[in-house]
Amino acid sequence: MRIAVVGAGPAGAWASTLLARRGHSVTLIDSQAPWEKPCGGGVTAKALSSFGIFESDLPRSTIDRITIYFGDSCSVTVSPNEPLAVVSRRELGKYLMEEAERAGANIVKNRVTRIERTPRGWCLSTRNTCMQSDFLIGADGATSLVRRSVSTGLRPKDLCVTLGYFIPGTFPAHMKIYFVPEFEGYIWSFPRPTHTSYGVITRSDPGWTGRAKMLLSNFMAADLGSEVMQQAEFYSAPVPCLGPNSWKKNQISGDGWALIGDAAGLVDPITGEGIYYAFKSAEILAHTIERLELYGPKVDMEIGRELTRASRMYRRFYRGRFAGADFKKRTVQLAQRSRTLKIILGNLISGNQSYLTLKKNLLLSIPSVTVDMIWGRS
Repeated sequence: MRIAVVGAGPAGAWASTLLARRGHSVTLIDSQAPWEKPCGGGVTAKALSSFGIFESDLPRSTIDRITIYFGDSCSVTVSPNEPLAVVSRRELGKYLMEEAERAGANIVKNRVTRIERTPRGWCLSTRNTCMQSDFLIGADGATSLVRRSVSTGLRPKDLCVTLGYFIPGTFPAHMKIYFVPEFEGYIWSFPRPTHTSYGVITRSDPGWTGRAKMLLSNFMAADLGSEVMQQAEFYSAPVPCLGPNSWKKNQISGDGWALIGDAAGLVDPITGEGIYYAFKSAEILAHTIERLELYGPKVDMEIGRELTRASRMYRRFYRGRFAGADFKKRTVQLAQRSRTLKIILGNLISGNQSYLTLKKNLLLSIPSVTVDMIWGRS
């Protein structure tokens, strides 16, 4: 089968590799890849252990210490049982595209400007040619042209925005996450092998972006000094952030087409993490493309249920209150005093604690948390 994959990020490149290995004629189309994607670059322990690509010698910073701040009033440092990694997305993209090419995929450095259905499949127009395919895969991000051509694009209310700065240099392998009172989103500092990424993710609603950029600049100045802005490289990009109702209507496949990764909206709405879901959706599609009716249900079972639960928890996480204070503040304060809560928090950040079982595990941990606080086991 002739398959056109639009977008050579992790989802598109990995899907191209797997499909080419299965004997399909794959064309991977992207005008810019590999690029340094505007994101933190964090890879959860769950992703590291799930996909063979991370067993390679890909350059990375290994993170075993994460400090979570709530405003200037409190913080807690956790050490996940399994370390995370931070990678350069340019290096990851380069590695994945080389894997796709070795598997037999044809890489086209061009920009798709128009997609049309034909009697035999699809016609993908670029500035100087029209490529034909039997099957179309959209892996072209949150504002996916493929999604807008075959279905409907993500609505503004289902998008967040990331913005931040890359700062060259060598930095300690210490990840920082900073929550601000009355602010939906968080600021991060993720060290990479050759630079560090300072960024923020927040709602794309009017007014939020300007406030986010100001908060981030203040955080960076306090952390590194105001002069660091002179060598910082700015970035910004949209990120899917689907609400509960949107998950119910999220169509990710149809006659002769499928969406994967960000294009399918497969991103954790609370954290903005999408790398695990990018690889996972690519793998599911590669195994179900000959029986496409299985793709949607399998994604829903292995990914959708988790992300739907996260979307239902979003409002409580960012706007909720617990014991008379902001929910996030109380979480940090309690984790300061409880070894058990630190473990749960570390597992949540590393991707090893599912949202589906989080409430149950928290309830079961109450006796241990109580003992921690009585005996001072922090």
